[in-house]
Amino acid sequence: MISALYHNLPPNTEQLLRLAMERGLARGTGKATLFFRADDIGVPGKQFTSLMELFRKQRLPLCLAVVPCWLTPSRFRKLQQLSGKNSSQWCWHQHGWLHRNHEKTGKKQEFGPGRSEAKQLTDLRHGKERLGSLMGNEFSPFFTPPWNRCSLETLHGLQNLGFQAVSRSRQAKPPAPPGLPDFQVNIDLHTRKEPDPATDLKALLTELEEGIASGRGGIMIHHQRMNPAAFHFLAILLDLAVSLPGLHSVRFQDCS
Repeated sequence: MISALYHNLPPNTEQLLRLAMERGLARGTGKATLFFRADDIGVPGKQFTSLMELFRKQRLPLCLAVVPCWLTPSRFRKLQQLSGKNSSQWCWHQHGWLHRNHEKTGKKQEFGPGRSEAKQLTDLRHGKERLGSLMGNEFSPFFTPPWNRCSLETLHGLQNLGFQAVSRSRQAKPPAPPGLPDFQVNIDLHTRKEPDPATDLKALLTELEEGIASGRGGIMIHHQRMNPAAFHFLAILLDLAVSLPGLHSVRFQDCS
């Protein structure tokens, strides 16, 4: 589903984005780190191609959350072809295992309380081994749980398997244990649920301002939910991320 915002972008979108980002810098220290995380990666296509073209044009880093079971050798070769030769620009990392909901009630989770610790650990291990085998040195040991949710058992399993960090939503529960950083996304570009474009844009601009004001804006992207207007919006955002003094974009490897 395409968010309401991208059915009716206002003509002054660039001005509104710039003001929100400048306000965030002014409310904070004048400097902020950004990271961009693209979820549900694994199958090359037109929208993925357009996404990579935007980031390659601006030479901005992107953290790509890859679903292990979606990836094959031929698909990864195509993804690499689309990403270009500058491998230091990307952070290919793990996004669950099957990207399948296992909860019978409540919010969707692949690694939630509805599964045993042993089953969760098995899937984590299989996913890491599969991506490591297919990607080699391109694989980075970071983990984004599908739907940004996981159990405490999952977090301990990640530590046991040598993952360096997890990436979830702002104020995610349960808290990550000591020694496992949580690089939280606090700006959601595409899985928004506001009922109309104006409300959607206002909420997104607030997230952007507050994320930058906090010192770190984590921006979540879902390329399958993007239409031409969404790509135009992202192009403006990336241009501002490059041009506004005080903003610095990084990969997970560069976060602390």
